[in-house]
Amino acid sequence: MLLASPHAAALSVLTQNIRMQHPQTAPGQADHWGDRAPVLRDLLRRADADVVGTQEVTWPQLPVLEEALGSTHLRLGFGREGGARGEHCLLHLRRDRFEVQDWDQFWLSPTPATIGSVGWDAHITRVAVWARVRDHAADAELVLAVTHLDHAGELARAESAGLIANKLREVAGDAAPIVLIGDFNAPAGDSVPWRRLRDAGFVDTHDAAEHIAGEDIGTYTDYGPAVPGGQRIDWIMARGLGVHAYAAHDHVIDGVHASDHAGVQAIVEVAPSA
Repeated sequence: MLLASPHAAALSVLTQNIRMQHPQTAPGQADHWGDRAPVLRDLLRRADADVVGTQEVTWPQLPVLEEALGSTHLRLGFGREGGARGEHCLLHLRRDRFEVQDWDQFWLSPTPATIGSVGWDAHITRVAVWARVRDHAADAELVLAVTHLDHAGELARAESAGLIANKLREVAGDAAPIVLIGDFNAPAGDSVPWRRLRDAGFVDTHDAAEHIAGEDIGTYTDYGPAVPGGQRIDWIMARGLGVHAYAAHDHVIDGVHASDHAGVQAIVEVAPSA
């Protein structure tokens, strides 16, 4: 179920872990990027979101994202090992809607400015990307961010959530609304990262939405059937925004999944500046 914005000032946000490309896979296998790429491209075009966050992107996968989004969206972010190296966690922002005032990438570690740094008990390098923008459609400033927390380190996930909350609060100040999207590798509603973000003033758009469209499914499908009521590890969190609608969508064409994660979409409301 893909969502349409109810009016021009409403903001459509999508997060999608695209699943990295594994060259050793073969055509016909569920994880084969060559089969999945057209399905992902179709999802991104159909969703037509103003803000898209993607995770697990490797350099060879970028042409597919550029084909789907490059003509309409500005891409922010780079490899977590620096430059093109390592997975990318990316923000894609609609060019004719947003004016980027500032942006940066930081590492989820005690030394967030150090490229490639690994934090706490994390197994691999993790990053977050943020942008402070002027939203011309809503006549407002806001902060948009994307991240991908560690899959194994519980302490790293908890500390990363706190680091992100503090950084975004610093960037946004007291007034600017914030949208934080990504793969948090932890269940919403029952995990330390989720609670830390809630304690920092964020709401889970799933819980705050006026309407949940379609089946309310878990977001890690592993190329299997979507599970209604399953764990949600991919979230769209917001501060200072109203939430019109939420949907999680496992995009499948002719039995081929776009990813091993469902996409998560929300429609949020940005209040105009005074």
